[in-house]
Amino acid sequence: MSTDDRSASRAEARRRARLAARGEFVEPEEGEVEVVTPRQRGSFVNRMFPPAPALPSRPDPLKGFSGEGPLRPITVRLYLLRQNPFAWILPGMGAFVGYIASLSYGAENVLGLVGTFIMFGSLIAAGWFGWQRPTLFGTAAGILGFVAATALILLTFAGQGVSPDTFGLNAIGQLFFQALYLSGLGFLGGWYGGYLRRRQTQLSTDQRARQRRR
Repeated sequence: MSTDDRSASRAEARRRARLAARGEFVEPEEGEVEVVTPRQRGSFVNRMFPPAPALPSRPDPLKGFSGEGPLRPITVRLYLLRQNPFAWILPGMGAFVGYIASLSYGAENVLGLVGTFIMFGSLIAAGWFGWQRPTLFGTAAGILGFVAATALILLTFAGQGVSPDTFGLNAIGQLFFQALYLSGLGFLGGWYGGYLRRRQTQLSTDQRARQRRR
């Protein structure tokens, strides 16, 4: 095996390891037999969400990234977010609008319910368009929506002459809970959006293959 072949093989192994670490389905290499245990085949999660392959014809999202050291888990995420900013900024603004509507009208009101759907739909969209790492983009969109909503609420109270000292520890605890809520919702929405995109791509590819065989 030549030096170029060994380098390509190592690069492919690193790519497959990154996909596996993100929980994405990795297609077996040629000649490799994929082993599926009965437990994996019959599990409830696999029946609800059948494994979907990674998006085809997509470049390596970390191509050009050379960060190393103990801060690499942070710098690699910042690098991915910087590479595709609209995939989390625009959904983050949608999550902000939906979050404000849900807080203003409540879940029992039609507008509040619509706001909740807009919020979660925006987080799903972040995972759909943030193909590099759907859960990261969904979480970033959720955090952005929370920060924007919190800033708006604080500015509104400040305009009415209410200082931050008035809120107390109870309000700080509520803000912390809401931050966890939106970031967790963003993680789930991003994962689901990324899964939907991969699954839809797989189904479309299979359908085109069946049509060509006819």
